[in-house]
Amino acid sequence: MTTAATLQPPAPAADCDALLRQARQLLGAGRLAPASKAGWQAAQSAMSAYAGPDVPDGINGMEGKPAFQEIAGSLLNHYRGDRNASEWVFSALALSDNSRCDWLNRDGVSRRLDDVQRLSILVQDIANPQQTAADLLRQAQRCMDNGSLAVASEKGWQAALLATKTYADAVGCDYRGEYHFEAATRLLAKDAILRDDVIAGESAAAYLRRNASYSVYPKLYQEIVAEDLAAVDHLAKLIHNAIATVKRKTG
Repeated sequence: MTTAATLQPPAPAADCDALLRQARQLLGAGRLAPASKAGWQAAQSAMSAYAGPDVPDGINGMEGKPAFQEIAGSLLNHYRGDRNASEWVFSALALSDNSRCDWLNRDGVSRRLDDVQRLSILVQDIANPQQTAADLLRQAQRCMDNGSLAVASEKGWQAALLATKTYADAVGCDYRGEYHFEAATRLLAKDAILRDDVIAGESAAAYLRRNASYSVYPKLYQEIVAEDLAAVDHLAKLIHNAIATVKRKTG
């Protein structure tokens, strides 16, 4: 059992992302058990970052499941934002078990790594609620320029989620992440002037969500991802203007 004195400080989001990149490289090389281990370590880093100074003893290492579950339970109770969060936690725990095996299914490991990626983004959103869609889109652009198209797509999808959440909050609608994304965009699309652009942005976001599941892209996809990011950027700006209108009416 790791003691508080030897426990490393919570890893920043960059460390979690680095572990996930390592996991995907191992997955691409067919090393499924080490990929699962790196994914589990990424999930532990995300939970340590969420817990902060209150991180319990023993979360690091392959025997850290009880401590991980303790923090995850707190996260799920604290954050109403996404009904998929529990599924992401279960995927992280499954990676812990899979790290001991050599008979794993490549697609199954890939999906679980995707879930850990989304779990880490959820933690980042909680840690920094002032994060804006514009910030995420700038990060997505940098990732795309570096050839990390899957990560760029993930950040573009998260930007779309965050932008629609700000709109739902402004108009007083319940918003629990992915589950209510379409409902929020359809509410915005009731404005006939905005309808076509909103639908285009919603479609682009859906493509980015799907594309984020893949770790390797040929060069020809870069233009497609760029177009989808531009559409989400336009959607975020429409939402910003719509929120300003709502505030003027209610102010």
